Amino acid sequence: MGAASCSSSVQHLFLPCLLLVFCFASAVSQQQQSDSCSSAGVAVAHLVPFNSSAFRCLTVWKQEDFVLRYKNTGESQWSFILSAPDKGSYVAVGFSGKGLMVGSSAVVGWSSGGKGTVKQYYLTGKSPDECYPDKGRLTLVKNKAVAVSRSGRLYLAFQLYTDLPQPHLIYAVGPEGNLPPADATLPMHRSMHSHAFNYTSGMASNSGGSGSGGFPPERRHGLLAMMGWGVLMPLGMMAARYFRRVDPYWFYAHMAIQVTAFAVGIASAVLGFRLNDNGLKNVDVHRALGIAILAMTSLQVMAFLARPDKTSKVRRFWNWYHHYIGRAAILVAIGNIFLGLHIAQEVSAYIVSYGVFVAVWVIAVAAFEMNRCYSDDD
Repeated sequence: MGAASCSSSVQHLFLPCLLLVFCFASAVSQQQQSDSCSSAGVAVAHLVPFNSSAFRCLTVWKQEDFVLRYKNTGESQWSFILSAPDKGSYVAVGFSGKGLMVGSSAVVGWSSGGKGTVKQYYLTGKSPDECYPDKGRLTLVKNKAVAVSRSGRLYLAFQLYTDLPQPHLIYAVGPEGNLPPADATLPMHRSMHSHAFNYTSGMASNSGGSGSGGFPPERRHGLLAMMGWGVLMPLGMMAARYFRRVDPYWFYAHMAIQVTAFAVGIASAVLGFRLNDNGLKNVDVHRALGIAILAMTSLQVMAFLARPDKTSKVRRFWNWYHHYIGRAAILVAIGNIFLGLHIAQEVSAYIVSYGVFVAVWVIAVAAFEMNRCYSDDD
């Protein structure tokens, strides 16, 4: 009787909760309508200052739900309508010859208090003070640009005078709830994406430039640094400190992991020195920390070559040096990797993935240290 009564009570509590969740989800979905290429036309077609029928349509940035419609609407005239969720931020689409943000011109739109604003910007760098409003190489058709917010989405519509728009499109979205001020200075974008675009076929492919969805040099540099300095080096430390009971295999494992980490780290450093910072903030700090990591790991390699014999009187001091310089290099590397991810405005998947690794590594080190303490007490 008791178990049956308990089960009945759970069911009576569960069903109302499930109903409330369903009602809440329905309300949210009604408030935040989505836009898709399967819908019949543009939801704000009556507010767009040009005929928007029979436009090509494609989802150009799934992560941010960016939908682009475009059409060659006249001789040397192209029309565009970009749709994205309205989160109290600006949306932008830039046109580039090589897929690079720097040197491109962008059309940026936002809506505040029911009033939309559309401006062209010339991007000479990646910092806000290097993005100049009302300048650029695009020839916008006068009185044919509008930004409209409807049903939780922002629509940016404009026309260009050009025989054929440049072949690389760059998309950006501003920080949520942070619109440009009265002087139209753009806050640093929250995220960006780019691709090469074929206007005839409507096909998009990964751009080779910075900010693409593929593997530009900045991302290759970051992934190599993360793997070499940020993953392999901490694992190599664990092999030497916590597995000495399996002598001499711990030594071979430690050597193999750390040599691989050093080689991968050198590759990341070479790539990093070849990158253009383009005025990004904190790049000098990131570079200085990277040089410090490179110096400390190089000293570790030199120290191994000059390692004294176990019976030597200076072996104790060598051990102190080797242990503490190695630990310092690991801690600086972890911090610098997170700084680099922040500077590059990387997608959250990379930040979360590396954060999970660091958390697991810290927990594992704490567990091994506790085990060492208890073993010493025994």
